[in-house]
Amino acid sequence: MPRRKRKSSGKWFTYALLAVVFICIAIVVRQEYKIYQLKQEKAATEERINALNAKQAQLEEERKRLDDPKYLEKLAREDYNMVGKNEVPLFIVDEKKAAKEPQQ
Repeated sequence: MPRRKRKSSGKWFTYALLAVVFICIAIVVRQEYKIYQLKQEKAATEERINALNAKQAQLEEERKRLDDPKYLEKLAREDYNMVGKNEVPLFIVDEKKAAKEPQQ
């Protein structure tokens, strides 16, 4: 009878060892997936930082140009339809576009 106990205890030891190995592999795979996710998030964040740095540089250039009176005048004329002193405003109407828009 002692022989049977050794064989069955050997099976249980093998099953327990396999279970421990499986659990360890599952933990390692889970950790690797978390590391993968963090790397993806880091790459996305770095891309966003680069885009924001480019936007900041563009805004700095715009801020520097706003000190120039000629640039301010250009912006006022183009964006706000302003006219200078003693100037006659001239509005060009596109007939095709005006015909498509409903009359108010």
